[in-house]
Amino acid sequence: MVAEGSELPIVAAVALRRADGRVLLVRHADESHPGAAEGRWTLPAEPVADDEVVETALARLLEQRLHLASDRAEFSESLGLPGAIANVFACAEWSGDPAYSADDYADAAWAAPHAPGRVDLTESVRAYLASAFPAPAPPPVPAVPAVAMPHSAEPKNLIRREAEPPPAPAVWSMTPGDLLAELEEAREALTAAYERFGEAWLDVTLDGEWAPVDLLAHCATVEAYYAAESRRLAEQPGYTWQGFNPDQSEAERAGLPRPEDRAVRARLQAIRAETLAWIETLDANALAAYGNHAERGAVRIGERIEKIARHDREHTEQLAAMFAATEADDEDAE
Repeated sequence: MVAEGSELPIVAAVALRRADGRVLLVRHADESHPGAAEGRWTLPAEPVADDEVVETALARLLEQRLHLASDRAEFSESLGLPGAIANVFACAEWSGDPAYSADDYADAAWAAPHAPGRVDLTESVRAYLASAFPAPAPPPVPAVPAVAMPHSAEPKNLIRREAEPPPAPAVWSMTPGDLLAELEEAREALTAAYERFGEAWLDVTLDGEWAPVDLLAHCATVEAYYAAESRRLAEQPGYTWQGFNPDQSEAERAGLPRPEDRAVRARLQAIRAETLAWIETLDANALAAYGNHAERGAVRIGERIEKIARHDREHTEQLAAMFAATEADDEDAE
């Protein structure tokens, strides 16, 4: 909500919502127009004159700018826009076909309110749309940007074009056997990179605060996290993936003695045995199934598990760089 007492101009804005849930977004032709949001994508808006009420400006917006008739617009919320305060009305019922003039709007498009994509949308409007029109269940396919609609030379443009529909998800072709092989290949490379170090180097800090044994312990922790969250996605309907908290992990590690090589190897092997045993109970359909991720939207179970191998590869490269540092140190000592 906008604080009272502001001297910014007041505009009436409309969240025009179609039956399929999409909301009309526009870019005002005149960037100095109150409510134009400095040329960014926003809601259609109309200035409120000093001698009129906001409902009068709303009627003018619907009838003269969008060429609609509706008496079903209801006040929704007040928003702060760049250079104006918008009283937003939600409207889902109208008569006529939405149309606009090139004098009023440079572009217009229908977009999913909960996932308008990477368009340059005014932040207050983005937050309002996400709050007022949340994503439906099941989790939506990852958002695609709304497509701008170029106006023609005609004085009015019917607003028919809209954001492209989400592409069909790629077919998941990896079998449980393929996934097991990828995990094992990545782990073998990680272990080989670790075993290149002499025993004297395993607990020596070589990269920031990391020693080789720290990286191996970290890979065990991350695998346990990914395997546990993937299993919850697969087995608990409606579950949402919980993000990994590296700050908490570092806090728990602070003040503790550096882990011993033998204990780290044993934990790494035990966690891997549990991971592989679970994957062997899955089939290709289970790996291709979707779960919900708070930041990414819909994610495949198999893709989440596969990230264990990707993570191992990242730290294999880090171990290689650390080993090169030990060789350089040995050369300097000669």
